[in-house]
Amino acid sequence: MRITSIIISLFIFSGISFGQDISLMHLKGYMPATLLNPAIPLDKKINASLGAISVSGGTNGPAVNDITSKNIDGQRFLDFTKLQNNVDVTNDIFLNYDIRTLDIGFSFGKFSLLAGHGFRSSSNLKYTKDLVGLLAFGNANYIGQTLEIGPTIDVISFNEVYLGVQKTSGKFTLGLKAKLLYGASNISTESSRLQFTTNAEYYQLEFNNDYTIRSSSLLRYNSLDSITVNYSNFTFDNFFYNNKGLGIDLGVHFQVTDHWNIHASALDIGTIKWDFFPRKYSSKGSFSFDGVDLVDYLTDSTLSVKDTLLDLINVTSELETYSTPLNSTFSVGSTYKYKKWNGNILYQMRNRFGFRNHSLSLSAVRQVAIFDLGAQYTISKNNFTGLGIYGKIRLGPFSAYMATDNIISIFKPMDSKSASIRLGATIQI
Repeated sequence: MRITSIIISLFIFSGISFGQDISLMHLKGYMPATLLNPAIPLDKKINASLGAISVSGGTNGPAVNDITSKNIDGQRFLDFTKLQNNVDVTNDIFLNYDIRTLDIGFSFGKFSLLAGHGFRSSSNLKYTKDLVGLLAFGNANYIGQTLEIGPTIDVISFNEVYLGVQKTSGKFTLGLKAKLLYGASNISTESSRLQFTTNAEYYQLEFNNDYTIRSSSLLRYNSLDSITVNYSNFTFDNFFYNNKGLGIDLGVHFQVTDHWNIHASALDIGTIKWDFFPRKYSSKGSFSFDGVDLVDYLTDSTLSVKDTLLDLINVTSELETYSTPLNSTFSVGSTYKYKKWNGNILYQMRNRFGFRNHSLSLSAVRQVAIFDLGAQYTISKNNFTGLGIYGKIRLGPFSAYMATDNIISIFKPMDSKSASIRLGATIQI
């Protein structure tokens, strides 16, 4: 596989991540709300979430139409020229999905016991404007300049099993979940310095590298032009016997008045130790090669030219156990209820593979017979179009719900920077 193809494949693969969204606040009293904050009180003695799925994602860089074009046959392709004109110095593409098999809660007076299982996955690709420019125009435009071209690639997927408790005292409710984690697959970029310079005097290609990437069950490296990514979706790989970790969720809920409450939470505080074929790939040092144009070398059909260049960039491989932190989320929210209306506000700060991301959401929900219908709006970095909808239907003890954080993405998917869907069903007795 050529280097350009690798970058394009990773760009597409990494896809799109937000964390738990404001729609879970609309489910106050039901089990799904405890995914946002383990202290949000349950309404009934027996509460269960009978399976749910959440898929969400986006970018803080350009939208699809900003980086692609169509050929004469109407097929869309990645247009590096457009991409170069629309990217920031660094850009992220991120993906998150959460499959809940069962979450259940039992209430006894002032106490509630919680338990559940879910499979969770997040990925992030950070790429630089320098990398895009080099792939789009070659190195002829950058003579004498040093480019930062190292992408940062991070993927984590794992099963979690938890036990939790809620305790109400007066107007306060405290919540705690303790979680056992079993990692399914991982890629972690430990250092990403990959500097590229075309010497102005001798037109020599120079690399100054400090690039280290770790992987368990996901990335296989044979050479720079032979890299495979074996990513599986929902899986019980390594469940109960490899890649173990621990995590906790903490929350507090305060019922200010009968109509108004405030709450705060800290989710996914913990780590996973990766010990199932934990591979460490690294390239460190300075390398040089006399050349004309890097893109010409990588697209040249004469293998000897590419092989000479690729052999110079020495990559070492070894087995070494490592640990990674979870992508923690911190939130503060409030709900005000007036007759059949609920108004909500939620601020979240997410640590996504070592980088902080902030969002602010507002929503309003109205009860109409057996339906709850609402709208929500979310703003985050470089994304101000997050207008979503929410709906729930109640049929006796059963409920089903659906939410999306960007309704515009349904009608203009190629111009949107985020998209999401959350579906689930609950029962209360």
